[in-house]
Amino acid sequence: MKRSDRRFAQRFNLTVPLHMRAWHSTAPEQAAASLNVSESGVYFETETPPPEGASVHLRIDMPPEITGGIATEWTCMGRVVRVEPVSLSGSPPRVAVRFNYYEVA
Repeated sequence: MKRSDRRFAQRFNLTVPLHMRAWHSTAPEQAAASLNVSESGVYFETETPPPEGASVHLRIDMPPEITGGIATEWTCMGRVVRVEPVSLSGSPPRVAVRFNYYEVA
């Protein structure tokens, strides 16, 4: 395994609700759902992806698999590390966000 392929946190293939908007934006949040999630980031589909490198604000309903206890809402600030275009199957663009900061609501 290449060093760049290593994950620092276990990823869970879970669909959890999330809300996203550009950092410091007053625009309404966009609703989405994760494809996978960990304590260090989230991967999701959205029709209007932010650009790679953008800072985003997320609200995520973290499940017990991640929190180790009860489900809680996390408020997160992160950076878009990857945007994958629409696939051949027609699914929307996919976005990977690495959390820089989060707090439990």
